[in-house]
Amino acid sequence: MVSGVLSTVVTGLMPLLGAGFGASATLMVQRSSARAAKLKFLAESRLAHREEVKSAIIDYLESTQRLQGQLDVRERGGTPDDLKRLIESVWLAEKRVEIICSDALRDRVIAHARGLHDAVRDPVAHPDWWAHCSALQRDLLAEAKTELVPKHDW
Repeated sequence: MVSGVLSTVVTGLMPLLGAGFGASATLMVQRSSARAAKLKFLAESRLAHREEVKSAIIDYLESTQRLQGQLDVRERGGTPDDLKRLIESVWLAEKRVEIICSDALRDRVIAHARGLHDAVRDPVAHPDWWAHCSALQRDLLAEAKTELVPKHDW
């Protein structure tokens, strides 16, 4: 009799245990999938932000290169193009970097743009614009490299 009851109980519990194990396995797989999806989203977000910062930095450097070319013209005694328009384009490119980058990079971009602005506004005080701006540009590029190095969480 005991053996018949035990057999009935075991027979009745086996499907429940199977269903419980199946449900547990399903939950673990769903949790793992959700975690993997979250990690993938975070990695893609970091990559997209890095690309946005990189693009803004390149735009800024292109703007400064146009201005620096005209400062070279002025330094050699020529008549540069509209320096006011060029420094305004540098200012706009600077703001694009500022709104998306780290505070450290923002400070370097502002210092570099300010150095160029000083060279444009006061050619007497800064007859050699490169001597005035080279250290600022070196610091800017070093910080940009630091910001653009991919950061891994592993």
